Amino acid sequence: MPRWPVPPRARRLFWPAVGALLGALSVFEWLVEGFDRSQFALAAPGLLVGVLLAGCPRWPAAAPVLGALTVSLNLLGGAPGPGGAQLVGMGLLVGHAVAVLPAPPAARAAGVAIVVATGLGTVVAPNPWESVFYLLVLGAAATVGTLVAQSRRRAEELQVLAARLAEQQETVAAAATTAERARIAREVHDSVAHAVSVMVLQMGGLRRLLPDHPEAQEVLRGLERLGRDSVDEMRRVVGILREQDGETAPLPSLSRLDDVLDDLRAGGMPIELVVTGDPVELPPLVDVSAVRVVQEALSNVVRHAGAAATTVTVHHAADRVTVTVTDDGRPRVATPPAVPGTGGSGQLHMRERVAVVGGRLEVGPVRGGGYRVRASFPLAVPARAGVPA
Repeated sequence: MPRWPVPPRARRLFWPAVGALLGALSVFEWLVEGFDRSQFALAAPGLLVGVLLAGCPRWPAAAPVLGALTVSLNLLGGAPGPGGAQLVGMGLLVGHAVAVLPAPPAARAAGVAIVVATGLGTVVAPNPWESVFYLLVLGAAATVGTLVAQSRRRAEELQVLAARLAEQQETVAAAATTAERARIAREVHDSVAHAVSVMVLQMGGLRRLLPDHPEAQEVLRGLERLGRDSVDEMRRVVGILREQDGETAPLPSLSRLDDVLDDLRAGGMPIELVVTGDPVELPPLVDVSAVRVVQEALSNVVRHAGAAATTVTVHHAADRVTVTVTDDGRPRVATPPAVPGTGGSGQLHMRERVAVVGGRLEVGPVRGGGYRVRASFPLAVPARAGVPA
């Protein structure tokens, strides 16, 4: 059912208009009853109820009690009781109080008004059935007011539930968007970034096969740099796609390597981190690749050496950064934890990452037991023609 909007001014004028109408009807009723014009003051109780109706929005608790007291004015003036318009106005005052007030004050206001009207009808009115009539009319008005109050409370509860449902829908939509971004990010990383990395590797191999063609080498070297830059930019886009709560998820960094190692340390794997040299801000692709190599190397330690004691060394030089992961080959825990962020692709994965940025990877056993993975990442790609990079 459509709900027509009511202007605020019309709302403010509603109860004054009702009061004026019932006051006029009360005067008309006394005139129709044939009372003498000198006794026009007997219509005053009806007029007073009309005034109370006009002011009931401001004094909802006091208005019904005062309306019930107007019965005494009728009886003192010699009338058998209130007229029909006055009695309807008294019922409206009681119903309005019950509808708009909280339950305890509404019950008090309605109860006092009904007791006063019924008591006056019982003690003063010549006909004792008047009190029963007052009780029925005002009781019915209180019942209607109760139904209106319940309907209003239910409407408010429905509004609250609708607001909560809207919030939940927004939360679900945001979660779905975040999940879709993460899925797209994974697809981009697993397919496009890998394909570009392989292209860079193939161009590097082709360049080394053409030592006598410096022009071709220069073109291929430029294509390699472009491929590396593309992979770097792609990783930044992946970070944006993984945006959550308005902030982009930070990419892995050697400056936060302790956070990666803490997960393994908590699982019982003894890991020592050694940083030498003066740390500098690394290119994003170099920084991420170095962390991924460390993660993959630690994953291999966990899988093959049972969480042996491991030393992770990060050496910062002027022209390169080198990460080394060395274990002693002696297991420390029976069921080692998984390393977050690794895909289980082993040495091939590490070699691809190192080669994409023009670095060098060395893997092999250590004399006396254990295994070592060392990856060296240049901070500047050599650009001299005719010299393989």
